[in-house]
Amino acid sequence: MRLLYRHGLLIPFVYLGARQVTPTPTPVEYEPVARGTWLIELRHVRDRGRLCDLAELPFKPWLRFERKKEDPREWWNGLLYSRYQLLVLPELNSVLVKQRYRRSRDGKLLVRLPQPDEYVRQEAARFRRMALVLAAIEARYLPKLDAERLYLVNTDEDEWRRYRDGFDPVSVNRWLGYSATQALEDAEHLLFKAHTFDPVGSSWSQLMRRAPRKAWERLKDAALLAIDYRIAAELLLLFYEDLADRGQAEPLPVISFPNWHPLNERLSYRHGTLDRNLMDLGISPHPRVVLVIEGDTEQVHVPLVWKALDYPNAPELMRVLKLGGVNRDLEKVAAVTAAPLVDGEIGGPEGWQLIKPPTRLLIAVDPEGQFETAAKVARTRNKIMREIQDVLRTQGVTNAKPAELDELVQIHTWSASCYEFTHFTDDELSDGIMTVHTTINGWTRQQLLDRIASERRRRKDIKEVWSQWERKPSKVELVNGTRKLTHLRHLKIDPPGLVS
Repeated sequence: MRLLYRHGLLIPFVYLGARQVTPTPTPVEYEPVARGTWLIELRHVRDRGRLCDLAELPFKPWLRFERKKEDPREWWNGLLYSRYQLLVLPELNSVLVKQRYRRSRDGKLLVRLPQPDEYVRQEAARFRRMALVLAAIEARYLPKLDAERLYLVNTDEDEWRRYRDGFDPVSVNRWLGYSATQALEDAEHLLFKAHTFDPVGSSWSQLMRRAPRKAWERLKDAALLAIDYRIAAELLLLFYEDLADRGQAEPLPVISFPNWHPLNERLSYRHGTLDRNLMDLGISPHPRVVLVIEGDTEQVHVPLVWKALDYPNAPELMRVLKLGGVNRDLEKVAAVTAAPLVDGEIGGPEGWQLIKPPTRLLIAVDPEGQFETAAKVARTRNKIMREIQDVLRTQGVTNAKPAELDELVQIHTWSASCYEFTHFTDDELSDGIMTVHTTINGWTRQQLLDRIASERRRRKDIKEVWSQWERKPSKVELVNGTRKLTHLRHLKIDPPGLVS
């Protein structure tokens, strides 16, 4: 730290001396209560004219940067740094990598740094100037860095809003001697630098910028530094926008995607929605398939089939929706689940950028009601497709290709009258019923088999078998009561179709 100070690369932000070096300033009328030791010390020394800007003075070799053994516990060298000064560190790499070490005669480890070139000196001076400006404006803009949140430290909302309302960016700008043009140039410089060394890449970076400030604190190394650069740039840009609103600068340019510009790297820039960012990374929570089933048996079997096929427990792949009957209105279900959400054209009017991955609505039901015949199935599907097209039209999509939309909805009806009759034999159903209802209402097994066969021929539901019994088993009991009914080999459905 001493060598960086000596070479003018990282000069302490302020020195709190023991002697008065400036006239005593006019007392401050009001400021928030100081809740930190260093802030109390800073205000105490400020009010007595003992603050010193070391950047304006020659190097002071007598300043100490290390505690000696004989120093009291409360010893302090009076030097304070700003967090914004750390932004200069990447610019110092060319100097720091050339540092050399040697031992003195008394065994101390000594460090030597080469003389920095003029470019490094200029960058160090530029970053110090930015640190001074950022320290002056952060109380106004840092609490609102998150567009959706107000983050305050050492003050309350009313106190901060009074400060905000009394903040005059034009007066502050004149006092700092820092032009709006320079603010914009420095902000773009920071954003360009952040883009060059951000290790996570563009897609992850866009997602990280949506996180609240507290989440950024858990980042490390270059990823954290890139966020710090963007924080500093955002403060400068908010300051610039306030000056532009007051006629002191031109409005910021509007940069259209996909043209890259440093302003596209700012924290408040949002290209697309959160869903779009997640989809670009392949981690969208939206399901690829919504499987619509009718009854309780299917609801129990589907997870078993999924597990037997060794598919992952991932709700973004498939979600199951139980209808509870075949006469439900599926149009609105399709509008919510299967209708594409778009975010403008891509590659011309024939292509559209999706906000979420395509979702197939796969309907597997008994052949009754609106699914009783092929003609009724076709009519039901047409109504669903019209609803999807209406959703697209509200988003400005009028030229969607029918062949592409057809892939979004598939209706499958069981070959028998109900799910159980389609997938299990009379003997298997009889064994299952006898497992969960040992008395079978006083019937013999043959009588039970005859009744099952009769209801199958009549194309009725399995529940008709026990409809006249005093105690009636449920379909859930039937499924849970026997292993035979939960074995994958009995299910006459193409399993990969669930995730196609």
